[in-house]
Amino acid sequence: MLRKFRFWAILSAVCILLAFIMLFANFWNLIKYEFSKKSELSLSLSLVNPGIGILTADPENKLILKAEVRDSSGMPVQYARILLTSDNDFGSLYPEDVRTNTFGEAIVTYSPPEYDSKNFSDGYAEAIIRASIDDTDISEAVKVKITRTPVVMIHGYQSNGDIFENLMGYLNSKGYECIPFNYDSIKGIAHGSGELKDFLQQQKLVYLSKGIQVGRFDLIAHSMGGLVARYYTCSREYIKNHDVKKIIFISVPHKGSPIASLGAEYFEGQGILDLIPDNPLFTHILPSMINKGLNNTIQTGNIIAQYDEVVGITNASLDEWGIKTELFNLGKSNITVDDILNGTLVQAPIHKGILSNKKVFEKILFMLENKLPYPKLIRGS
Repeated sequence: MLRKFRFWAILSAVCILLAFIMLFANFWNLIKYEFSKKSELSLSLSLVNPGIGILTADPENKLILKAEVRDSSGMPVQYARILLTSDNDFGSLYPEDVRTNTFGEAIVTYSPPEYDSKNFSDGYAEAIIRASIDDTDISEAVKVKITRTPVVMIHGYQSNGDIFENLMGYLNSKGYECIPFNYDSIKGIAHGSGELKDFLQQQKLVYLSKGIQVGRFDLIAHSMGGLVARYYTCSREYIKNHDVKKIIFISVPHKGSPIASLGAEYFEGQGILDLIPDNPLFTHILPSMINKGLNNTIQTGNIIAQYDEVVGITNASLDEWGIKTELFNLGKSNITVDDILNGTLVQAPIHKGILSNKKVFEKILFMLENKLPYPKLIRGS
């Protein structure tokens, strides 16, 4: 027992001695740096990924940079104090004050600001990130362009991306890049969610190949497409991807469509079954997902026409999460339920026509350019 005690006592003493030596060495190196001739130091600032030249305007879309300090003989300098700033106070840096490591390097992150139309011209703004060695005139800067977040458009049941043609033209004229997402709606919402997950990841790589770093996308989802967006963003898989900044819902049957039960007699596939109000998607699946089926970390907008033939105001409501529904009067439709079911659901004039209305376009533009509310967190979710 005594031997064991002595062993641990000696080991503890050695550890304390080593810690003291390391602390003293670090302190001595810091003193050496502070009294060195700093005017002869060399500083470089570079992107960790040099292929990136453009960032999307999203504070979570962080850019990683490396500052490096060497002495006149080319050796790395430890403990050099680096100050980081943005020349035009555009975005934020962390940390703003850092010392170099053993390799003479310091890693910092730049977070771009939210989109603000005042700071953007020709679709871009420019951030100038500057690193300076404290107590010297030595500094280096890199420039990076900031652009709008890309918009992914998700169609509804028995439709495709062409339904957004007019809205895309309008948003393109305002400087937004819109990407239609096509999926097989007949196979249902869970299947469409998986396709959406893969599509967004693929689009990140496409943008990266162009030198554009995209962290998150804005989604505009019509009808059943809104349920696809909800299913994906409330899944456990979404947590690791975290690739959606905003969702703007348009005429989405958040509680199902009253005519879907009749539609199931005319159409086959999981898609139409998923739209029936009392099906498991609404009664069990979505309520068991993140925040009862509406992700509270994503800015959210909700739009519907007053006399929508397919959805209805009550079924489109997100009141449970405190999200206001923007209501538009596009006139009344003479179409009957039989007319809708004998053709295709998406051909209902108002349900489809909301995607060709200028006032709706202007509201969507406002939602893209301004911060939207977050769904409230529902207890027990």
